[in-house]
Amino acid sequence: MKRAVQSLGLVCLCLLAAALQAEPSPYVDFKDEHLRFGRAVWMGTCENCHGYGVADSPIPMQPEHWRERVGKQRQELYNNAINGYFGPDDSYMPERGGNPELSDEQVKQAVDYMVNLAEHSYLKCFTQTWRNCDLTT
Repeated sequence: MKRAVQSLGLVCLCLLAAALQAEPSPYVDFKDEHLRFGRAVWMGTCENCHGYGVADSPIPMQPEHWRERVGKQRQELYNNAINGYFGPDDSYMPERGGNPELSDEQVKQAVDYMVNLAEHSYLKCFTQTWRNCDLTT
């Protein structure tokens, strides 16, 4: 009996793992090596806030949040991400996304990844409907 319960538990875990792997990630895996490194930083640090809008952080899969940012000089975005940023309406970006272990280059890679993800999301929304486009679901 104990062995049957263990086997059933193992089968359930395998089915759960398969279901989780079947879920497509909203985070595009670009072919460019620089952006692939940026995606790794994003997944390890940035996604914690930017994936969910914590502290009013802009979500790349909601292109409206990035419309103004994509038009800025990239260096301004880098500086905000590296040095931290207090924005309007109590938005807050901690230095290096709250991860002091990240190098300037890693932060820049993550910023580049987020900008490209936002642009990708915009193009995807543009081919559908722009209004209220939200690719987080």
